[in-house]
Amino acid sequence: MQPVFDADALLLLALVPASKRRPASLAEVIIALAEVRPELPGAVRLRDAFAHLSAHGLMLARDGGYTLTEAAQTLLARLPKKGDLAERIFELKQALAAHESAGDLPAITLTTAEAADALKAWQASLPPLTKSERFAKRTGQPAARGNTPRGPARRKRF
Repeated sequence: MQPVFDADALLLLALVPASKRRPASLAEVIIALAEVRPELPGAVRLRDAFAHLSAHGLMLARDGGYTLTEAAQTLLARLPKKGDLAERIFELKQALAAHESAGDLPAITLTTAEAADALKAWQASLPPLTKSERFAKRTGQPAARGNTPRGPARRKRF
């Protein structure tokens, strides 16, 4: 499989928990992608990742959702379960580059508009930024120590 992008590896890693019991909808895939890495790929990269993985026999569209194939599950089973995300992505990209597809398979045709709408819906579902996060975004500085994306840290009482 040539070439391999980070979005391909992230999508495979996100599909593991998202499609564990049943095929995952596009919204569930986006949520799982955000859990893997909060910096989501753009709509075009996401559309291309769906096309790449499905054309190489690693992803299927079934029952209105998306799921991994047996080939993808065996590929992911060889990866280390723990470790840094960057290392896991690197290992997965190497495995994807060495993967030989079983032939010309139908690619999933996800439009850029569908991917963009799913990304916008996920963005809209997030809680509003805190005052510290807005300041950090405006100035380009990291957020104040102790603040998390879900809300400010609790202050200690003396």
